[in-house]
Amino acid sequence: MRASSITLYSLITLLAWDISYVNAATPGELGKTSPQIESEDFVVSELDTSKSNTSDELAKFTVSETVPKKLDIAPPEIIFDDEKKNISQLPNPGETNNPASFPDAEPLDEKEVEEELGEIRYIKPRAVQQPPQPRQPDVQLLLRSSTFSSSNITAVDFLQRSDTVFVNSATLLATPKLGEETRLVASATGGLTRFATKGEFNYNFLSFNAGIQQRIAPGMYGQLGWVQDRLYNQNNSDRILLDDSVRLTIGRQDQLSKRLRLDSFYDLRASFSEPKEQSRVANSLGARLRYDLTPKLQGGLDYRLTLKDYTNQDRFDTQHQLGVDLIYNINKDLFIGSSASYLFGSSSASSIDLNNFSLGVNIGLNVPLF
Repeated sequence: MRASSITLYSLITLLAWDISYVNAATPGELGKTSPQIESEDFVVSELDTSKSNTSDELAKFTVSETVPKKLDIAPPEIIFDDEKKNISQLPNPGETNNPASFPDAEPLDEKEVEEELGEIRYIKPRAVQQPPQPRQPDVQLLLRSSTFSSSNITAVDFLQRSDTVFVNSATLLATPKLGEETRLVASATGGLTRFATKGEFNYNFLSFNAGIQQRIAPGMYGQLGWVQDRLYNQNNSDRILLDDSVRLTIGRQDQLSKRLRLDSFYDLRASFSEPKEQSRVANSLGARLRYDLTPKLQGGLDYRLTLKDYTNQDRFDTQHQLGVDLIYNINKDLFIGSSASYLFGSSSASSIDLNNFSLGVNIGLNVPLF
């Protein structure tokens, strides 16, 4: 009887203590998650919630890598965003938009998500292998030899003479790159010009050129430079002409088809000469249409318009020149060619006759030095 009274008294005491504990609890605290989740230092990145309107609220959430077992809840699943290379997590299990908060919901399995959605990876475009391009040498020796017939070698109305002309020259050409889009162009040329029957017109020549070539756009360039030409009499080495020029050239290449290419240019040249009567300003505009008949054989058709204004005499010339040529490349450094051209126009000087027809052949050899 005494034991029963003690047992009954203990049950009543425990029941009263439990009721007082429940009444003291705050209703809002029952829905809170354990503070141990927020105390851990594992931070995941911003959540990808493309289908949810609460992405800002779920942007940063601090959870434990290993949730204590006494919480009896599964840790948030981690999903790898391959595109951004970030780690994202699913919504907080305590949020109302989290599927795990609804009845009968199960946590997502990472493998199942990957099998359903697939991995999103950035696929780099496969590089197309281009055939190696031959390197252009910075310094070359250019050897040229040509012969052509001319119907008017003097351009003087009362002294029209036709003859065959032979020209041999050697040019040392340097074209080192100064930058990705800039190149230095410098050359020195020496040569001999001989006439078949009019030996009194024979002369030797020297030419120097220095300029900067700049790539303006794909297929287009500009060049600004200085040119000096010297002509010497063959017999006594007296200087016939000294011509210093400032020259601006703008050129363009357009590949119209696999075999057809159009080269066009504009050239402005201001010359200061001795004798001064040869000083002039010349504007030239031209185009050349090139067609590859075979990999080694090219044909060309060109036109050039030149306007010459002589600054120390009352003379203005308008010249038109039409030409055709055929070039055969024996190899990348050796070629032979033939050409025909017709020059016509007018001059304000009554004694000048510009009409001239020429037909010639030439051979060239390029010797790469370094």
